[in-house]
Amino acid sequence: MAFDINFQEKATVQFHIRRFLLYPSFWENTVNHVPIPLIWNLCRFEASNHGTIPREKGIYCFVVKPNVPHFFETSYLFYVGKTNRTLYDRYKEYLNDQSGKGKPRSKVYEMLKVYRDHIYFYYAEIPAQQNVDNCEERLLNIFFPPINTLIPIAKIKPELQNIYE
Repeated sequence: MAFDINFQEKATVQFHIRRFLLYPSFWENTVNHVPIPLIWNLCRFEASNHGTIPREKGIYCFVVKPNVPHFFETSYLFYVGKTNRTLYDRYKEYLNDQSGKGKPRSKVYEMLKVYRDHIYFYYAEIPAQQNVDNCEERLLNIFFPPINTLIPIAKIKPELQNIYE
């Protein structure tokens, strides 16, 4: 039996390689900790769950969760966002992005399409606008989610810029 390489399979596997920054110093830095308690809710990201999303401002995350039988829950934080409108409206916009309506951002569109059956939407209602902005900024500075392109701390620290490029 001759050794061979399946280049198509190799290309497919390489397409799914994602980089994550796992930096405990960011997790432990209390400057980055969210200043208010958040009550997180979770739903699978699909159109049928749109009606369950609240009509309040808030913060949200997209997480990819592999469903592997007989294994503990594993998830990957891909994106953190906020909404100045309502979580309900923002959820609908992402459903539109997933179906290719309008001009979705390419990294977001790819995440929503490629991992369609494994995307979950975490969200927390936040009544005050200032807290929405502050919470998003702090979570971005802690986790550097790979789909987010604007990380606040990276604007001022050149060693953190273009980390996923």
